[in-house]
Amino acid sequence: MGTRLVLTSAATAVLMVGGVSAAAMAPKAGPAVKTGAEKARGNDCHATVNSLPSSDKHIYLYKAPNCGGAHDAKDDSTKDRDYGDGEGQIKDFDNQAGSLINHSNVTMEFYTRTAYSDKGDRFCVRPGHYVTKLKMYGDGKAEAGNWSNSISSHRKVDPDKCKRFFGWRIN
Repeated sequence: MGTRLVLTSAATAVLMVGGVSAAAMAPKAGPAVKTGAEKARGNDCHATVNSLPSSDKHIYLYKAPNCGGAHDAKDDSTKDRDYGDGEGQIKDFDNQAGSLINHSNVTMEFYTRTAYSDKGDRFCVRPGHYVTKLKMYGDGKAEAGNWSNSISSHRKVDPDKCKRFFGWRIN
């Protein structure tokens, strides 16, 4: 029996022993059990989104970067014109988002102003993408580009209408 190393992707190598991978021969570990506090705290955007059922079609907003803690606001209506007006699914969350997940099946555009105003700045997040740190996109030029704690509204848009996209794809 020969042993060979097979590169299965840029980040993963599998040791092959006689045509069977070492991973396939290893005993399977049971699922990690999380306490209630660990579930509420979250690990990171990637781990959080992978824990969501595929039928869940919300956007999730977090005060903390990297989707830390339980989500602070969520919406499945595909639009909310003012996070601070007490109406819609997102209430009292104007200018507070530090990270987000678009777990919906549509492209969403987020705005620094209410009512989808083009007087501020905006960006899009494709379906199945997340933004770990809105702060990392800031450029320090007044309102434009200062995304952390500055989102005030969002709505579903045609991807062709977006001037910029942020986010990492969910795998």
